[in-house]
Amino acid sequence: MDNKNTNKKNKDKKDIMTNEKSKNEIKEDIKTTKKRSEIEEKKNKENKHIVVHFFLFVVLILAIIYFIVNLFFNKNNSNIDTLINSLLILLFTVVYVAVAFTTNRKNKSMILFSSFLLLAYFGYGIVTNLNFINISDNTTVKDFSNKSLTEVMKWAAKNNVEIKQEYEYSDMVSEYEIISQDIKAGTKLEDVKELTVAVSEGPNPNKEVVVPNMISWNVDKVTDFVLKNYLTNVEVEFVESDKAQDTVIEQSKSGNLERDEKLKLTFSYGEELGFSEVKLIDFTNKTKFEVELYLKQHHILYQFDRDYSDDIKRDLVMKQSIKAGKMVKVENEDEKVIVTFSKGAEIKVPELTKMDLTEITDWVIKNRLKLEFSDKYDAKVKENNIISASHKKGDIIEQGTTIKVVISKGSLKMPNVKSYDEFREWADKYDVKYEEKHEFNEDIPSGEVISYSYKKGEIIKNDDVIMVIISDGVAIKVPNLVGLSKNDAASKLKKLGLNYNFVYKNSNSVAEGKVISQSMSAGSEISKNTTITITVSSGKAKEVENKNNNSNNSSSSSTSTCDKSKTGELNIQAGSSGAQTKAIIQQMNPNHKFNFVFVEACDNGDSSPGTVCTLGLEGSIRNFCDTITIKVVK
Repeated sequence: MDNKNTNKKNKDKKDIMTNEKSKNEIKEDIKTTKKRSEIEEKKNKENKHIVVHFFLFVVLILAIIYFIVNLFFNKNNSNIDTLINSLLILLFTVVYVAVAFTTNRKNKSMILFSSFLLLAYFGYGIVTNLNFINISDNTTVKDFSNKSLTEVMKWAAKNNVEIKQEYEYSDMVSEYEIISQDIKAGTKLEDVKELTVAVSEGPNPNKEVVVPNMISWNVDKVTDFVLKNYLTNVEVEFVESDKAQDTVIEQSKSGNLERDEKLKLTFSYGEELGFSEVKLIDFTNKTKFEVELYLKQHHILYQFDRDYSDDIKRDLVMKQSIKAGKMVKVENEDEKVIVTFSKGAEIKVPELTKMDLTEITDWVIKNRLKLEFSDKYDAKVKENNIISASHKKGDIIEQGTTIKVVISKGSLKMPNVKSYDEFREWADKYDVKYEEKHEFNEDIPSGEVISYSYKKGEIIKNDDVIMVIISDGVAIKVPNLVGLSKNDAASKLKKLGLNYNFVYKNSNSVAEGKVISQSMSAGSEISKNTTITITVSSGKAKEVENKNNNSNNSSSSSTSTCDKSKTGELNIQAGSSGAQTKAIIQQMNPNHKFNFVFVEACDNGDSSPGTVCTLGLEGSIRNFCDTITIKVVK
């Protein structure tokens, strides 16, 4: 019994010890596992920080590259605002990277995300500024300020936009670069068919500049002012004087002067010349003013000449007869220096009609020419190809010559015109020939188009003539008016929608007030509102009673009397000029006497030619003896 209890106690004790050992082992395992987790977590954090720091470093490098690209490679954005913005972005990036590197936050996910955004921004800016990609070309108009004309033409050809060029002078924008455009950058391409750009011709020779009083200025200061202000007509002279050597002592003008206006400056060379020979300098690439100033300053005889040069810019020195460094005697005819100025390259015109617009533009800019485009429909020449050019292949021309090029707009198609006026405006614009033919038509009102010889959308060949059929409205047969009274004839014409006017004529066979004849024969067809002239009898011719009184068998006199009881109704109608009004009134009133006074305008201010200023005459009864004065606008 005791042994059993003892064994049981030992067993229980052993189990307790085993359990305690197990607990200790578990605790150790937990500690080991925790320690390993902490080590792994630390390693992960360190690895994560390395990735973040790497991206921060790349962001900093791209920010620097982005600034450099904006500074040197992007002409479109080469202005002070863009440079300041780029510099501020660079400074911000430097601060951002510095803070991100030193932060003690455990989670740097936001920093990593921000770095990705900056990387994308700088990367996109770099590739677009370097023209590796250009998304905007496909959707909107670019900003072409300070871009070359060649770039504009390439963009236009790619996007099917017609370019109009206007040349303007500019001190700020280089020759053949764009000053401005009539459509804002960013405008959707779908709304743009034509773009007009102002192309720089360089400094304006007629621009006014303020020329100060240069008295006592030295040669270097004068030269600097003349070149900076693009003065092109400055004449210099050196004379003996007690004033300081090589300073201005006389000046022909000052104040507001045009750049090409003549300005004469007189310099002093001192009380005596002080030298008999001069070491010649190199004149290459110098202007005429610089060369002439130097030669006159040193009293060297010279002669100017011009020649073509492929290397030297137009109007700059290309060569001199005596090399630089040689000693030249002053005012010596045997050592006259011949200075040759460049006319620019000798330009031989290629076959322009075989080139496309971009090629022609490149050639024009390369040779410092001017370009003028116009367009014309031509069924024989494909759209955007060259129809003609102002210069033929093989022509020799100088820099500055204007090349005129006519571009084909392709086949001309008959448009959908709504009125004859619209058609004529279109035809006149594109030099389309057309002829009119009139026909009566019961359905189409008078003056409107019945048909065109071309249907909408049909191609009109070169020099074809479009026949336009114009409606004269419903045909009206002219009635027979002969023998009718004046009122009956007028009533009959009114009912038919015809206009009329009356003229009067003496007749021994037709009673007074009856129609003698009409301007359009009865039965002929005419349009509504046509005017017919009706001749009405004014009765038999009036005889003038003459009485002859003879006296002394050697002299005779005759007197005539006028019967003022003979009267007639006045018919007054105005024409389109003073002379026409006079003729109409005289024709319509053959028995009356008139005195026509021609004026510039009536008393009421009416200055329409042919207007009758004298009122109350129409329909009034006047005798055939008195002279009626009528005032008419001539």
